[in-house]
Amino acid sequence: MMAITDPPLAPDQLERMRLKLHRLVPSRGLGPHLRRRAGQSLEFREYRDYQMGDDIRSVDWRASARIGGPGQWIARRFEAEERMTLALIVDARATMRLPGDAPKLLFALWTLRALAAVAAASGDDVILGTLFSPMDSRPVLAGGRRAGLAAARFAEELWVTPPSDLAETPVARPGKLIRMLRPASAVVLLSDLLFDDPAGHVAHLAREAQKSWREFFVVSLDTVEAELKLARAAERIRVATTEGRNLGTGVYEAIDVFDQQVRAAVGQQIDGQFQRWAGRGLVRDKPVIWADETGKEPLERLFRNWLPGSAVLTGIAARGGVR
Repeated sequence: MMAITDPPLAPDQLERMRLKLHRLVPSRGLGPHLRRRAGQSLEFREYRDYQMGDDIRSVDWRASARIGGPGQWIARRFEAEERMTLALIVDARATMRLPGDAPKLLFALWTLRALAAVAAASGDDVILGTLFSPMDSRPVLAGGRRAGLAAARFAEELWVTPPSDLAETPVARPGKLIRMLRPASAVVLLSDLLFDDPAGHVAHLAREAQKSWREFFVVSLDTVEAELKLARAAERIRVATTEGRNLGTGVYEAIDVFDQQVRAAVGQQIDGQFQRWAGRGLVRDKPVIWADETGKEPLERLFRNWLPGSAVLTGIAARGGVR
């Protein structure tokens, strides 16, 4: 019997996608399951300013005397290799369980499991984590071939975990997740991006995700049009407190002006998130836009149509080795 978080793809379909992308997209690594990072080896990478905490043996005294300023030391950086790690992060706010029978959270969990299976087939390690969930403090590290099974358990646990109250203000606590990141990592965030981050915890995660030549893939799940269609069917909408935003008890008419205001507010929110997270490693995948139809079958079709051409699958498959 299939679990609800099983991706709506046959395992051989996913494996064919992985092998095809690995052949077509130039690999960014040094060989199967190994990725470059700055470290100690015999291959020189670059010069940079010496920083507190660096090994004093990395200082190039001749270069420091030649190009360094007064009291400025120049350090050498070298190449090292380590195993690739894929960090998969799911936004688990209560509103991710909307809309109705085509929830964003389910699509995110399908994606998490599909990408974990790709990493497992390549022998890479996987970190599984959440934002805005009691599971924030329990990220999971799974090695190599065990990653697929670990992702299945993780997804099922998250799916059955009772969501927080819609009126509660979501708070992200990504500290443990950040500490688990490795230099040779790719980080993937699956979210609708419609959350506030007043303390800057998610922005801090985004910055850390892009350090040490890491890539930060953001998959935006866009259900705005689908939810506006549901609102129009109701004709009038009563709005109350949601995620800490007190919207009063007014009743809004589902008319064109209302739709335009919603679209503008959502667009501004999402653009603001990307501006705050901007960096050299940010990869903004094409948004996943829900179809007008609702229901699990249209959601499954959307997943099957989106995944093969997604930037995140292309990037992850290209980085992995072939076994």
